Amino acid sequence: MAAQTGSRVHASEFSPENVSLCYIEGDDAYWRRLVVDKFIDTVPCEYRDFNLKRLPSGWTSWDLSEAVSAISPFFDQPVAVICGSVSSDGRKKDQGTPKKGGKEESSSKADIENWNAVASNAENVRVLILDGRIPAAVKKSMTAVDCSRPDPGTLRKLIEKLASPYRIDFRASNALAERTDGNAERIANEIKKLKCFCEGDTISFDDVTALVADTMERSVFELTNALADKDKVRAKALLDVFVSGGVAYAVLFRLLISQYRRLFYAAVSPLGDKELAETMGVKEYAVVKNRQAAKKYGKQTLKKVLDLLERAEYDYRSGVDSDETAFNSAFADILTI
Repeated sequence: MAAQTGSRVHASEFSPENVSLCYIEGDDAYWRRLVVDKFIDTVPCEYRDFNLKRLPSGWTSWDLSEAVSAISPFFDQPVAVICGSVSSDGRKKDQGTPKKGGKEESSSKADIENWNAVASNAENVRVLILDGRIPAAVKKSMTAVDCSRPDPGTLRKLIEKLASPYRIDFRASNALAERTDGNAERIANEIKKLKCFCEGDTISFDDVTALVADTMERSVFELTNALADKDKVRAKALLDVFVSGGVAYAVLFRLLISQYRRLFYAAVSPLGDKELAETMGVKEYAVVKNRQAAKKYGKQTLKKVLDLLERAEYDYRSGVDSDETAFNSAFADILTI
């Protein structure tokens, strides 16, 4: 088996035949399942009872060492070991070496011996780790499979593939990616729905806008974009969608303040996209989009808008104005900044 170690590949390009030891990063359920399915397919169906091994979450290095060292009666067929749960969130699992006092805690002698046994069997057994701890030294020699959202080009190809045999035009594809925030799991589900209701053999832009619900976060993002562009008609229309949908003004205050705070942090923070995403507790994709939107305002303007909203929220909470009056007044002021 030709092993490629110490590399990184997105799930869309992952080929398990070319790796021996790999682990998953990223939390998109669609891509995680795709990787697991590809991995399982390396073992022929008739040999899976013996040559495909699954270790549940909470597995240890001893469990893994035992699994890769076990002799299969079908030794001439591929053997694969999958560790952990496909539904786990790769970003929330500790896949590094535990730390004490800011320094890496060394692995036990037994742990090191177990991982050495795994590495020594890598030519004969493929290992895919979905969650769990991997010592830093071992991790460096493994292949990382990225299951986060891909670049727009890769996402567009996925949409076209999932839509087949239906065609999906360029505007429809872009709208679908935007309305789902690039989440492949939701894209797959939405395309199933679109196939049932679209007319003819093409999924159109109108089909997507009519049938694919926008997320609240996306709607708030569009609202702040309209405010930044001083597009009063669109900003008012987006606000009306919230109000007619029963969203309280107190909630609208919270949503806008949260969004503008993110935009401000994205504008002033020296951290990279990934580091800032981890600090803010959001996805890296959201930070990228926030930084693009923040450029429309500028740092000083964002601070003014944030201060204005917080003062208006304080006014209604302290009884100076009603929530509706305070919000509408602040909303009008933002359009003039």
